[in-house]
Amino acid sequence: ERGEHVNILIRGPKGCGKTTLAREFAHLFQRPYHEVHCGAFIDAEQWFGKDRLNDGETWYRKARFIQAIETPRSVNLLDEINRAHPEVLNAILGLLDWRRSMWSDDLGYKIMVAPGAIFFATINEGDDYYGTNPLDTALRDRFTRTIKLTYPPRREEAKILQKHGLNEEMADKLTLFANTLRKATNPAPVSTRQLLVTAEELKDNASLREAVVTAVINGVEDSATVKMSLEALQWLEENPYVENDREIIPVEENNG
Repeated sequence: ERGEHVNILIRGPKGCGKTTLAREFAHLFQRPYHEVHCGAFIDAEQWFGKDRLNDGETWYRKARFIQAIETPRSVNLLDEINRAHPEVLNAILGLLDWRRSMWSDDLGYKIMVAPGAIFFATINEGDDYYGTNPLDTALRDRFTRTIKLTYPPRREEAKILQKHGLNEEMADKLTLFANTLRKATNPAPVSTRQLLVTAEELKDNASLREAVVTAVINGVEDSATVKMSLEALQWLEENPYVENDREIIPVEENNG
């Protein structure tokens, strides 16, 4: 709003609300919103548009990304920016720095970022995020503000689950399960998003075991983590009344 060139990087583990933060910002301030999933970009030309065939004729269609950044006050999210190849990202460096512009041969004009338009970018952090690339220094320097997110405190996360239809007891159980795995010696990042999927399964009349296995455990490849997760789940099943102040479940960890 003050004429600044605003680029904001949101860092954090998977499923902690990074994308939601950008969406809610746009909603709160009633701004146009557009997001692109950077992992889907395989070449730089995709930022600008592509040829279309209609009734035997070829014509060039401007990408929605360009339409969005040319919209005043728009919020533009580059989701999982570290999943795109550096060469793909290099194509838009001029749009992200002080120039806020670049020439496009395909479009035949100089692209200008509209007044008040801002950029968010998200990156998943951790050793287990396959297909990610380290951010190029030139790109990283263009994001002058960084927000680091993590999972909400247990009580706040339980309230989120309750807002999605779970009762207090079940919300406490699920957040206890998640915090046990997050705080393990070899932590397993159970995301808030996975807990919300678990909540949906429970609302569809799945049992606690069915819901947790479907939403969380089936997506784990490490056998030691699967074992620890199943032990935590079994403890919950055998202890129906969970103390509200309990932080972790007593499970044995396999450090080997």
